[in-house]
Amino acid sequence: MKTLCIYILTVFMVMILISGVAAEIKIGVQAPSGAERAQQDWAPLAGYLSEQLGDKVVFVPISPAAFREFCEANPQGFLFHNAWVYIRARLVKGARALVTVDYQGEGPRFGGVIFSRRDSGIGSLRDLRDKALMCYKFSSLGGWLFQKGELVKVGISPEKDCRQLLEAPDQMAVVQAVRDKKADVGTVRTGILERMQREGKIDVKEFTIINETRHEGFTQLCSTALYPEATVASLKDTPTDLAAKMKGALLSVPAGHPALKTPRVERFVEALDYGPVEDLCKMLGVEPYRKREQQ
Repeated sequence: MKTLCIYILTVFMVMILISGVAAEIKIGVQAPSGAERAQQDWAPLAGYLSEQLGDKVVFVPISPAAFREFCEANPQGFLFHNAWVYIRARLVKGARALVTVDYQGEGPRFGGVIFSRRDSGIGSLRDLRDKALMCYKFSSLGGWLFQKGELVKVGISPEKDCRQLLEAPDQMAVVQAVRDKKADVGTVRTGILERMQREGKIDVKEFTIINETRHEGFTQLCSTALYPEATVASLKDTPTDLAAKMKGALLSVPAGHPALKTPRVERFVEALDYGPVEDLCKMLGVEPYRKREQQ
């Protein structure tokens, strides 16, 4: 009997050791260009974090719609996603923002742009009534929801007051559609017009920026308030000490480090205030504050 107990205890200890070795720290990450590309993009940072934390860190590409499933399957993990997904995860999964992404040439905040052709005669938000408006996706923060918030503030309901609402395959297609008179007004996130100008695809002077808004220290064309960029957040059951180590490791990555050969990332900074994004969601009645009549 004593021998059997020793055997069972030994097997149990071995199983614990094996599970500890096999343990991975998982970070659910947005993958706008597909899972394979995301794995390639984030591999250098995964390696850096693994060295810093002493455990293998794995980035798991997920879509915005799949964040709940990821959180349920990995309650002790992390989520690296845009501000809207974070707000939903905070409310329903107890997520807590640790850091905010600071993008090269853009910073840790961004906004939206509303624009028309300079010869369109459209000069203000109220001029958008009875116009054909195009955006990238109705689920896009910088491509649509930021701008919709500005319209709602002045009493315009795009779904009711615009003649037509259109979606485009990408944000550059929105700009091209307005340029080619396939839409009267377009909405894109900040930085898109400047990027297309640098690439020789458009002349920004051909467009009028509607509701142009200037922000101190922010040089890009903008029509809305500024909101925080994507965040890395811990989940409800993530150990406090692990969350602190992850935050420290991310903040410690110096600008220009090989681990940041990820798309446009300059560095990570202390988490910004995501309250304005939550307020916008409440005002527009979108997830996680969807109005009853929209359900």
